[in-house]
Amino acid sequence: MAPREITVSPSRPIPTGYAFLKKGIKYKTLHCRRLTHEAGKPVYIVEHRKKVLGICVPQPIFDQVQAQADETLAARRLATEQRDAALIRTAAAELDKQFPRIPKVDREKVLAHGFKKHSGRVGRTSQIPLQRKVLYAVSAHIRHAHTRYEAILDKGGNRDDARKAIQKTVQDTLRFWSATRGRK
Repeated sequence: MAPREITVSPSRPIPTGYAFLKKGIKYKTLHCRRLTHEAGKPVYIVEHRKKVLGICVPQPIFDQVQAQADETLAARRLATEQRDAALIRTAAAELDKQFPRIPKVDREKVLAHGFKKHSGRVGRTSQIPLQRKVLYAVSAHIRHAHTRYEAILDKGGNRDDARKAIQKTVQDTLRFWSATRGRK
């Protein structure tokens, strides 16, 4: 049985009848790869110095996926916006549950910053439960907005020392915001 995926260098010519799809567009990569496998053809993975640059797939499959991507773009964007809005609503409910006394301005900043799409921030990870994401996002907000953390770093302090220096303030604020009285 022929290999389904073959790793090649960028200097190797693209096989006849194949097109190059650069890395970065998950929708196209997923569908090109799946359709190529279903057609029983190999997918060529183009790598340079162990870094994937993209894939080569049969030209008709490339063209088909390109057309589908164009046709479905608006619907996929809408679905993404709806998922993102649902995540923010769920995070807001969890934030209100854990920290009922968080000031409104801080609440909005935590949601906008800690759950910002494509930010790499804790709120966007799928690796930890929502309760922890909210706790970590609130802790980070307190650290950066309500302590001397940034000033310590600006004066040349290292992160570990700065975190130790402000730890009590963060913990005290977390306790105060989580007390079960009405929001400020």
